[in-house]
Amino acid sequence: MNPELFNELRKLRNEVAHGMKSPDLNDVAKQLEKLGVSVPASELPSLIPALMEAFGGHGGIYFVPQIVVQTIAALAEGQSAKLACDPWAGLGVVAATIQDATKAAKTLAFTQNEREASLGKVLVKNIEWRIGDSLNLLSKLTEEMDIMASVLPFGARRENPVSLKTKAGTEVELRDDWGGLILAAAAQKLKPTGMGLFVVPPSFFFSQRSVLRNFDDLGIGIQGAFALPSGTFAPYTNIQCYLVVVRNQPSARMFVAQLSADAKTNLQIVANFKNGREGGRLELGRFVEPATFNGLDSIRTTEKFQQAERQFGAPALRLGEFTTAINLGRFGTDFEFPRHENAIFIPLIDISDVVDSLDDLTLKKQNYAQVVIAPAKSDARFVARFLNSEFGKEILEMSKAGAVIPKLNKKTLGELRIFVPDLKTQRGMLEIEGRITTEHNTLLGLQNELAEFRRELWSSPRSSQSVEKRLSALSGRLSAGLKQHTVESLDQWFETLPFPLASILRAWQATPSQDFKSKCEHLLHFFEATAEFLSVILLSAYKSNDAIFEPHKQKLKGLMAEQKLSFERATFGTWKLVVEYLGKQTRILLSEVEKNDGEEETEQPKDGRSLCAEIFADPSLVLPGIFVRKELASVISTTNKMRNDWSGHGGVVGQEEAKIRNELLISELQKLREVIGDAWREIKMIRVVRGDLHRGLWENEVALLMGSNSEFLKETRSMSMPLEREDLYLVGNNEGQALRLLPFIKVDSSPQSAKNACYFFSRLE
Repeated sequence: MNPELFNELRKLRNEVAHGMKSPDLNDVAKQLEKLGVSVPASELPSLIPALMEAFGGHGGIYFVPQIVVQTIAALAEGQSAKLACDPWAGLGVVAATIQDATKAAKTLAFTQNEREASLGKVLVKNIEWRIGDSLNLLSKLTEEMDIMASVLPFGARRENPVSLKTKAGTEVELRDDWGGLILAAAAQKLKPTGMGLFVVPPSFFFSQRSVLRNFDDLGIGIQGAFALPSGTFAPYTNIQCYLVVVRNQPSARMFVAQLSADAKTNLQIVANFKNGREGGRLELGRFVEPATFNGLDSIRTTEKFQQAERQFGAPALRLGEFTTAINLGRFGTDFEFPRHENAIFIPLIDISDVVDSLDDLTLKKQNYAQVVIAPAKSDARFVARFLNSEFGKEILEMSKAGAVIPKLNKKTLGELRIFVPDLKTQRGMLEIEGRITTEHNTLLGLQNELAEFRRELWSSPRSSQSVEKRLSALSGRLSAGLKQHTVESLDQWFETLPFPLASILRAWQATPSQDFKSKCEHLLHFFEATAEFLSVILLSAYKSNDAIFEPHKQKLKGLMAEQKLSFERATFGTWKLVVEYLGKQTRILLSEVEKNDGEEETEQPKDGRSLCAEIFADPSLVLPGIFVRKELASVISTTNKMRNDWSGHGGVVGQEEAKIRNELLISELQKLREVIGDAWREIKMIRVVRGDLHRGLWENEVALLMGSNSEFLKETRSMSMPLEREDLYLVGNNEGQALRLLPFIKVDSSPQSAKNACYFFSRLE
């Protein structure tokens, strides 16, 4: 848009804002027409919502995301078209897109709102507008269309059914939402060679009321279904949608793929579709039977079970196949579950553990189901342990259903698929689990004894000699080998960390053993770097979807202003705040229900986990699941307080004081290790060395930026997206997508000409 026009629009908006003009669409249209508005189709998606909101209207109903516009244009390109139509046109964004892509001789735009048509005629040239009920307008079309495209209304109810003719010449009565009915009627107006491109909600595939159930009779086929990224229509709605390709003829197979924020990847997906070629990964395209498709997640689930079957060496069984009863909890203080041996209690909501004793319930009884396991088939303890594993929790989450808060029910519980080996194998695994518990209890006993020493020491100074004597006795009972093993185990763990963190711990380890002041400084640097690194992960994930990030950015800005923090001069406190705030937002997405400080439950959209998987580029949810734990934020908060307290200490710190501080920081390091565990064995930090497109996949040679050794190992990764050489990424071991990290951290050559060094952002200069 030229600057003069922009200034005129701003002036007009200010007049409306100050009450000098009415925000009526007709008035806006007249004013714009006087200005000689000429808007390229490529600018309409961003202009129209901003324009509507600026003039007092609701921009959401006219919001067409760029990814939708770009994909429709790519799919429509090359389609021979004389006649085109958008049966639910709004202000004409999609109509203008297909007009530009196909150069159609005539493009129709349908709207029920005369004021929308008035403004649309000004914004979108060379479009023929028709006003009225879309279904009536479609029924009056006498010519077959070459292309139909539209962002259909989501969830708009229509009370009266619609009758359409089947291929056999009979009438069929359809009951569905407005969007589905318009899609079916529009598809029947396509030429046999024509193409329909429609954005639909996921219910289009799984709802029993969906017009899709009648497509065979109507002679309509779905040729392709492209999953849009979660949050595509945010902040107006977080509902996950599909862009479907419809033909006025049956289709024996359907191409399905996952669109992403990367335009190059999406163009490759469209190319795969047009060439009838599957991508190397599910995201890049797969052919399925239309009747069996109910979402990409179901395909991912099937593939995960196939992989698990290979690992377990046995097929999965439905929980209902080896249970004798499933009893749902009820409201009321008088309710009690029946007494049964060999039973487990599965939480219906939330992500609490499955337990095998009533004493271990952490939620109210109405939020549990009692599942009685047949003793001849399995041990209840084994089933509980399996469902509490990472894979088990994933199975539970995938099985939940519900419009707002996902929840398990009696039916979905019976359908849970669980890998149950023979009883002998189960007993062996439970025995090993028992030994692990025994050793863990031994360690807990030692921790409790040490905690008792500390309490006694500081509650009664006269007891110091007694405490010292008992401490020496305890230390003597601990073998030197055990202490050495603890040190070596910690060393092995930090070699699994990304290079920016592992390199700091290597410097700490290499410092002379008696130089506690230097060791303490290294650990403080490590925790501040960890806070920044976690912040970068969280910021990168949310920034990958600007619509999702914008409200959080404003909230963060306000919180930082309150605490006199900023990104311009970032401190440990800055990163701590980011970890705490975005960590909580991510926990809400993952759990869909989170209690605030007043213990009031906040309901979240069912698509929260899908959105989380999308922005973190991690369908397994390992990355967000680990790095947003409250315990992790607690470690960051504790070490930040230590740093602030110690930096405010005016005196010279002696070696004895430094030794105590070093030990306190080691304690926090061990806590950090407990929280993170082996997560970095599943997620790698990488940088691309070179990459080429090969058969629809990007074959990348990448450097693994893991461990403290700056001579990084190389490996080849097949990705569904291209990687930029100057950027750093996080990627799962078996994933084809990667999370691009914001450039707050860089790995580059150092001023001393070392091969690799780390640079952490601290402030703007």
